[in-house]
Amino acid sequence: MVQLIDDTLREGLQSPGISFKIEEKLKIAELLGKAGIESAIVSYPSAHWSEKKITQEIINKKYLKNVYGLGRAIKKDIDEIFNTGAHIALHLPFKYDNLDNVIEDIKYSLKKDELTTVALVDVVTNKSLILDILKKLDEIGLKKVQLPDTTGNANPKFMRDLIKEAMKSIKNNIDIEVHCHNDYGLSVSNCLAAIEEGASSVSVTVYGIGERNGIADLYVMYNALKKEGYKLDLVEEKLLDLYKYVGELILNKIGYKFFFYNFPIVGINTKTMTAGTHASFLSVFSQDIFSVNVYAGRSLIKKILEKYGVSLNEEKLNSLVEIVKNISVNEGRALTYDEVLKLSKEV
Repeated sequence: MVQLIDDTLREGLQSPGISFKIEEKLKIAELLGKAGIESAIVSYPSAHWSEKKITQEIINKKYLKNVYGLGRAIKKDIDEIFNTGAHIALHLPFKYDNLDNVIEDIKYSLKKDELTTVALVDVVTNKSLILDILKKLDEIGLKKVQLPDTTGNANPKFMRDLIKEAMKSIKNNIDIEVHCHNDYGLSVSNCLAAIEEGASSVSVTVYGIGERNGIADLYVMYNALKKEGYKLDLVEEKLLDLYKYVGELILNKIGYKFFFYNFPIVGINTKTMTAGTHASFLSVFSQDIFSVNVYAGRSLIKKILEKYGVSLNEEKLNSLVEIVKNISVNEGRALTYDEVLKLSKEV
């Protein structure tokens, strides 16, 4: 059995130029549930108050069976996710300097939520280390791990070999999910290769939107798996309603040019970064264009200011970041560099 885990509300929000209002996120969650999606990562609660509110409302309205919030594998983020009432999804840091501490924090999360899932970034850059960590997580009783091609550099052969080796490393019944970015147009084929070798779930989004030019598309993966004989209880008519709604949001916010920008290899989105957590690790991510929304962190905003020779102290930088996030959520749009610079002067 293979499960599709939707990430439109979190990963999709990292798509360049995209921002969602609270009511837009809630509508997407409702349509996902009506289409038959049971599990979804809906937010990054430590990023902003609105992410906490969205998570709680989705849970209260019972749009989805399994609601996850994402955060770093640190106690602060774990507590913020847990306090929303969501299941806990964590990602490890891009630098594994304090792995023992990270493992302890994951144990802490498992005590709060036995369905905790952990993403081990990045499988291409850190393959041998990832497999070692996988063994440790298997030993402490983690039930599900995500193996993400965070930088989008994998190919089907790499994914097959990775899953084969991962399955050999596992002694207990730990499930493997894959999350493949589409920088080179291989996300769907990479996910299918992983499933052939034993991966049990796939991370997807509507229209494949996400960081840079996104990940595997929900409907494409559903159709491909159905043709391979997998049974997925999704309602195709409701999927079309979901796609219509998200498509209208994209057209209203960005226009048809988004789909040119989002094309693999040549599209400008492949060179654009949104996630604040990524901006802290430029040794891993080479993108030098930034999209600014609620997921912009201090590192990302600071790098934009540095481009124009602007420097703010810690207090003013924090104020600017909060103002940027509030505007993005309230108006449902990404901000331009000029707007960030203007706001920095006001701060």
